[in-house]
Amino acid sequence: MKPEIHAWKIEMEGPITDYTESIFCLGNGRFGIRGFDLQTPKTGKEKHAIFRAGFFEPVKPGITDMVQLPDVLGLSAEGYRPEVFHQTLDLRRGIFSQSWREDGLSVSVQRMASMADPSLICVRMTLASEDERTIRVHARLDDRVANLPVHDDQNVEETETVSLLHTLEKTENALRMQAVHSGRKVSFVQQVLADGAAADGSRVDISLKPGKPVTVEKRVRVLLEGEMAEKTVEDPWEAHAAAWEALWRDCDIQVEADEEIQGAIRWNLFQLLCSNAAEDPHVSIGARGLTHGRYKGNAFWDTDIFLLPFFCWHRPEAAGNLMRYRTLHLPQAKELAKKQNLSGARYPWMCSYDGTEQCESWDIGLCEVHITADVAYALKRMLDITGVEVTGEMRQLFLETARYWKSRFTWEEGSGRYSSFFVKGPDEYCGAAVNNTYTNYLARNNVRLALQYADGLMEEQEKEDLRFFADHITILYDEEHSLFQQDELFDRLEPLPGNRNTGQPLYRTICFDRMQRYKALKQADLVQLMVMFPEAFTEKEKQAVWEKYEPLTVHDSSLSYGVHALLAFQLGKKEAAWDYFTRALFLDLRDELQNTGREGVHMAALGAAWQALVYGALGVWTDGESLHTAPHLPDAIHSLSLSMWFRGKKYRLNADHREISLEKEE
Repeated sequence: MKPEIHAWKIEMEGPITDYTESIFCLGNGRFGIRGFDLQTPKTGKEKHAIFRAGFFEPVKPGITDMVQLPDVLGLSAEGYRPEVFHQTLDLRRGIFSQSWREDGLSVSVQRMASMADPSLICVRMTLASEDERTIRVHARLDDRVANLPVHDDQNVEETETVSLLHTLEKTENALRMQAVHSGRKVSFVQQVLADGAAADGSRVDISLKPGKPVTVEKRVRVLLEGEMAEKTVEDPWEAHAAAWEALWRDCDIQVEADEEIQGAIRWNLFQLLCSNAAEDPHVSIGARGLTHGRYKGNAFWDTDIFLLPFFCWHRPEAAGNLMRYRTLHLPQAKELAKKQNLSGARYPWMCSYDGTEQCESWDIGLCEVHITADVAYALKRMLDITGVEVTGEMRQLFLETARYWKSRFTWEEGSGRYSSFFVKGPDEYCGAAVNNTYTNYLARNNVRLALQYADGLMEEQEKEDLRFFADHITILYDEEHSLFQQDELFDRLEPLPGNRNTGQPLYRTICFDRMQRYKALKQADLVQLMVMFPEAFTEKEKQAVWEKYEPLTVHDSSLSYGVHALLAFQLGKKEAAWDYFTRALFLDLRDELQNTGREGVHMAALGAAWQALVYGALGVWTDGESLHTAPHLPDAIHSLSLSMWFRGKKYRLNADHREISLEKEE
């Protein structure tokens, strides 16, 4: 069963499952709340998950997990256990509702994490009865909580929970807990209201009469040690709705198309905004945002390459803070390079809140080194789009990452070139490669950015060394066919046997060791490179990459569909572009990979769908000087309109199949 998708809401009738908990997640960048049922008690300490951005604790030496908070939303009608709910996510106002009916009693429960007051979570229950009756409503603070750390290997199902919080003090309306390892304290204080008036305690007896509904509300203030409450307002629901209205003015994309397309676009944007702590440079966005504990809440290249562009164009200050997160952790990146016997700075593949490497798979963690160049690339794109001033921290980032690449490559006398050994590009199926073109191209770009922005930080000899290095990095290119080659080993691999379509990712049916020897790509690799540098490659080169690598890509990663849609739009492949775009757009709403429930919302897919629409269908791009468009609007979208920030000014872009206009907004 899949949800009904409307222009401004997502709704569904039926039982609450892991899948519905994921798609009905909401948040405010500080908290993420899964769409669990408030009427049914937890079946395990790890259930009813609420996450707090930036709150991590060790689960074993050197490895942390994003701390799951206790269920403080508890607001339930005593004696009822409904099995069927009508669930509605109001995208415009940022409110999630669960409604049910039993024995003449109708109940609607709404919740929100305030966008206007980030430490405030609110829930309200409206009860209506066909006859006179008294209902007891419980407003609980449930301190039973534990983490269920998820193994790096997606084929391993974890069953052991870990307690990261213990209770210091609990009263009827207040709870104080402490992190087991760091000692950080977190407090929860609830205020209970019945029809707007303060209630006496956490149990409220409601006398119902036909035609006279009653509302019980609880407001929960959640503060980590050292935090202060924001200024409270009389009606937090209206303040929250007003904050969302302001967000939509900057971030909405209006399309004249099927209502499902419009609603899915807004749901994608909604989830991006819910997982972004826009004002906090110490917090990034994990691969599942604040919707799940998958990957222990850590950030990957997903944030820099797939998510950052959306924030650059729609929320430039938030984009600045996402990049500040990287510059703040440059010391940790330098330490990681040193640990690996290399120079400069090497960013972690799987980055925790404190900038440390968390990947426990030795081959992935050590050879997916392209992340370092991805960070430098993302910083350059942010500078081009936002026009912010280049800081000393940014210059240092460009320089130290360039120094890393110089030490990571190997000079080969026979070819007179620098080569990279034991690396993985974005594709993760084809083993550890020699001279992966994506990695080498991004490394060269990284070094040239250092020469552009960090000139004054280097001696002349180092500049000469870096220029020589950049000019002699191996880039595998077949001139006869205008084709960039993925790496030196790819074409020697065995073709993937046919009839492998089992409806689930291949890593679930084929041993990873065997998978690495097949000529099959998990996700876009050279296709990814083409769309990241759209002005650097000819249409013939892009076409050659598409023709060779698109048929070999099995799309077992959520990152892949949107990237292929983007390139297909640019190449005028309308049918393929639309197919890939809708797969990216509905990836979680339709559970394309069959893991949205157990792993949460795929943040990179949200960002990739946005890029396919804006960079692909609209052809928006900038070289840092001017903003231009080259629209390839699909037939199913008759017109499209959005606001964008470019170098400190706000513009309105309107497009249909006849023309496109770009006007400055006042």
